[in-house]
Amino acid sequence: MENKILIISGPTATGKTNIAIKLAKKFNGQLISADSRQIYRGMDIGTGKDHPKDIKIHLIDIINPNEKFSVSQYQKLAYLKINQIQNKNKLPIIVGGTGQYIESIIHPRETFDIKPNYFLRFFLDRFPISLLQKIHFILDKKNYLLLNNSDKNNPRRLIRKIEIKMSKNKYAPTLSREGVGGGFNILHISLTDSIDNIIKKIDSRIQSRLNAGLINEIKKLLKKYKWTDPGLNTLAYSDFKSGFNQNSINNWTTHEHQYARRQKTWFKKFTPNYFIDISQPNLQDKINKIVSKWYNKNI
Repeated sequence: MENKILIISGPTATGKTNIAIKLAKKFNGQLISADSRQIYRGMDIGTGKDHPKDIKIHLIDIINPNEKFSVSQYQKLAYLKINQIQNKNKLPIIVGGTGQYIESIIHPRETFDIKPNYFLRFFLDRFPISLLQKIHFILDKKNYLLLNNSDKNNPRRLIRKIEIKMSKNKYAPTLSREGVGGGFNILHISLTDSIDNIIKKIDSRIQSRLNAGLINEIKKLLKKYKWTDPGLNTLAYSDFKSGFNQNSINNWTTHEHQYARRQKTWFKKFTPNYFIDISQPNLQDKINKIVSKWYNKNI
């Protein structure tokens, strides 16, 4: 029990939180959010913080919208919470759709602690994608050949990989796992659905959030914060920078659809223990059986 971690991941609008809440009640667990937007205080409607009041979810509402927050910071806080939960003999359940946050738990010996090299970025930002690809290929052929098309054609990701490879600190130190058994026994369940079903749910949820007062929430935030602040530069908020009108809503809808597609691609790369289609019958029972078998096995 002391080294078990359950992860429930998947694209937006696949019901991750509801399933995780039921699992927490059944298996004596506590939830840790892996959502890069729910970390911001005061951003409730647009990020979907409509959780049951009697359920504690760690790592939400931890910073203000004008504060920066990195994957490295998330990783450290998440391990702290995992340690605290396991010391109570409870099961940590990571739930969310931010792939980098989840990756930082699954692969702790990563390069999240390597700081940005802004001098290097200044030059690389001016290079065409083809040149960035060649540079990365020369520096790290093995890693480059493992990239999918999305990564190969994303200049920001290529620049980061080049930056890491050129860093003197090429290997970030593994975070201490004292108190969590020396190694993690992770069960990773990734929920999935057809993109058509996800888009329908996204569209319905967008309307619900507008009805719940999202625009008023944004106007209230703008009394304290700026559009350029990290929190307001995220989905459901940044699209309204040009005005509170139908065109902004249409842009938001398009960006939510695009984000869901990227998430589906991201989680396919993870090769989780189980991909589970949420449209199948008796979904919760099937997930309960998978978790129960793992939870009750002493490894």
